Amino acid sequence: MKKAKVCGIVCLCVLLGCTRIVSDESDEQEICFRGNVLELQKVNLFGSRAGLGRGDKVQLYIVEQDEEGLKLPASEDFYQMSSDTDGNINFEDGEKHVYPDNPINIYGFCCEGMEGNPVDLLNVPVRVEGEQMSGDALLRSDFLYVKSEERHRATGDAISLSFKHQFVKLQFHFRTDTPETVDLGQITALEVLNVVREGNFDVATGELTLGDAVDDIQAQPANESMVIVLPQKVKGGDVLFRFVQDGKERSYSVPAAGMSLEKGKLYKCDILINRYPGAGDKDVVISTRVEDWDESEPPIHIVFEDGQNVVATLTDVSSGVVVTRADLYLSSENKVYEKLDIPVIDNKMEFMFPREKKGGTLRLNKAHFYTEAGDEFDYYFKDKELLGDNLDELSLVPPKFGEVWGDGVVFAVGEVTGYDEVSNSFVTNVDGINAYRGREVSSKSLGKLAWCKAGAKAEKVSAGAGDKNSGRKNMDALENFIELNDDKLENYPAFFACRNLGEGWYFPAYNEVRCVVTNKDMLNAKINEQGGMEISLETYSCSTEVLYNDQYIDNAGYRYGKGDFNITKINAASEVRAVRAY
Repeated sequence: MKKAKVCGIVCLCVLLGCTRIVSDESDEQEICFRGNVLELQKVNLFGSRAGLGRGDKVQLYIVEQDEEGLKLPASEDFYQMSSDTDGNINFEDGEKHVYPDNPINIYGFCCEGMEGNPVDLLNVPVRVEGEQMSGDALLRSDFLYVKSEERHRATGDAISLSFKHQFVKLQFHFRTDTPETVDLGQITALEVLNVVREGNFDVATGELTLGDAVDDIQAQPANESMVIVLPQKVKGGDVLFRFVQDGKERSYSVPAAGMSLEKGKLYKCDILINRYPGAGDKDVVISTRVEDWDESEPPIHIVFEDGQNVVATLTDVSSGVVVTRADLYLSSENKVYEKLDIPVIDNKMEFMFPREKKGGTLRLNKAHFYTEAGDEFDYYFKDKELLGDNLDELSLVPPKFGEVWGDGVVFAVGEVTGYDEVSNSFVTNVDGINAYRGREVSSKSLGKLAWCKAGAKAEKVSAGAGDKNSGRKNMDALENFIELNDDKLENYPAFFACRNLGEGWYFPAYNEVRCVVTNKDMLNAKINEQGGMEISLETYSCSTEVLYNDQYIDNAGYRYGKGDFNITKINAASEVRAVRAY
């Protein structure tokens, strides 16, 4: 194998495709890997996977087993995979390699906090942060490792790789049975003491060698706090952690026999603090239980697929729009694919077409296009099948009023510039890139929801959501109001429900609702096709606050239908239907 430069892979879930090419000069089969990054559901530190998110550094080493047995990974002898900023994966050296006849093994690790790339894979420097006061600091302290125990052939089925945490997580949970005398909000300091924070990791064996220096780790003082430490033994009698509560310092010392902090384990430390009226302080009771940190970790699948480079052509592109790059979102019967950052030259794009079986096709669900002028736009496809035969054409005819688009139906085409009171329709500009702008209404009804809950900070004052044409602007105004007034979006049910439909959905403004209801018959025809709920004659609520004599009416929001505005924002008598600007 050729010597390859070590480089990190920015990825979460890697799909590696391969094209096998038979050389005219020999019978050797060469392999050229192609692939992309798929984002799995991001789970926070209090849930499952901690450390594998888009933007993390993942390094994979594909090592061939020869007649003498398995080769261990070394910086001068491996198939090193790397990716560009958008996650497209290739060999780091940019060359093709002889397709291995022998089985392969895969080694890899994930570490967000590592600076640069390791020179010696048998001694990869690892460490945990000395100050773990934030979720980012916890991610930078995590280290996950995988070694496939089985020997795999590159033409086999998907290889399932389960990354395992190599470090230890401590979870501190403070509680009290006497809340009238103990204020857990007065925990002002939390530290883990007398631990080693640095070491060297052997990628071949998965073993960690600790350094000699003992140091402390500062954690976020809270009712529930997390700290990541290296696996190690703590000497008997040493203080493992200390905290300050209500000005009093308390600590926990390891029993004389010592305490072993094992890799991949979660140590849950339950800390009970009581102070009984008239009886003074009682001893702080600390109990610890140990669980597997990895028990809910989903595997990562590495797939070697039979694929080939194909060309697809864009047609019917709107005048004045020059597409330069594309992201394609595809699916088959069993898998979902992302093909990112595909160059587009003269409306033609070439990309690796993965096939699960000979003659297999792909369904194109959505594309994101980048233009020469710096604009971007999404384009949704319905029942579009790609054959991968170099004859595929993607028609980019701009959507029309009343067409199904994404998860809804189009009710405005072009960039909105105003509202026509006579026709009850938006005035728009459809020149150039604006041909791909517009607005859609959701096929789903969200039911009857209040503008806000009783007691919300904007119940009786204006949040500044006075725009009649754009619910997006009203959402921005409300979010600014919430931030300035220490409120939360959950206190605004209609806004919250629309946001929860997915990216871009919002609680519509008055004229958006007005246009939708006015054109309900045409829109309902397509809503029925999607199996949605028809727009009815019910009164529909909107995000626009009422303005009267240049003053916002306290506690009032517009609605459209039976009556011109709600008497109160907390009234949940009106239907809500979300809108999205595309």
